[in-house]
Amino acid sequence: MTKLFYGFGSIAYGVKDNGFSVFLLVYYNQVLGLPAKWVGFAAMIALILDAFLDPLVGYWSDNLRTRWGRRHPLMYAAAVPAGLSFALLWNPPAGLDHQQLFFYLLVLAVIVRIFISFYEIPSSALVAELTMDYDDRTSFLGYRYFFGWWGGLTMSLVAYRVFLQPDATHPIGQLNPHGYAHYGIAGAVIMIAAILVSALGTHREIKHFKVQPKRPPFNL
Repeated sequence: MTKLFYGFGSIAYGVKDNGFSVFLLVYYNQVLGLPAKWVGFAAMIALILDAFLDPLVGYWSDNLRTRWGRRHPLMYAAAVPAGLSFALLWNPPAGLDHQQLFFYLLVLAVIVRIFISFYEIPSSALVAELTMDYDDRTSFLGYRYFFGWWGGLTMSLVAYRVFLQPDATHPIGQLNPHGYAHYGIAGAVIMIAAILVSALGTHREIKHFKVQPKRPPFNL
């Protein structure tokens, strides 16, 4: 069961990654009218910032010492902010001009990536504390990649079949803005649930974790 709980959490990353890869450009460009190069530029900036943030999150997690271990406090803390920011990404305020919409997209894309990092990095590192066996770690990661990929792909299928449906005003379902709003909310609920289920399901293993010595102070 621990492997199932551990892998289940990667659904959150799968939903986020699939949304960014498949729907984000279509929504902000084709539906909201933001020039494609602006959407791409915002996504690029968020990705670059993420590259600098991830090592810092990893360093912080490695040196965290709490009664819940090094990983779980950050995993719990990331759940609601990650889901809420994902929902807001697909529900921008009405009436924004191109410049305002660009900065809204940029800020929300950065925030989503930040909070996903606060879950995904400690969760990825958790496997080294759950087992010392090489083959067992490989099995744990197999569950992780399975849930990550199929969680994202299933959310994509649900988006097309349920949320992005044509109506009288929008004969092409992918251009229906109301569908994206509902997609964002559903994705947020799934992300929060996946993170909390995984964190709670692996929480009982904390008592078996070894307390590691702190690493040297951070040095660029």
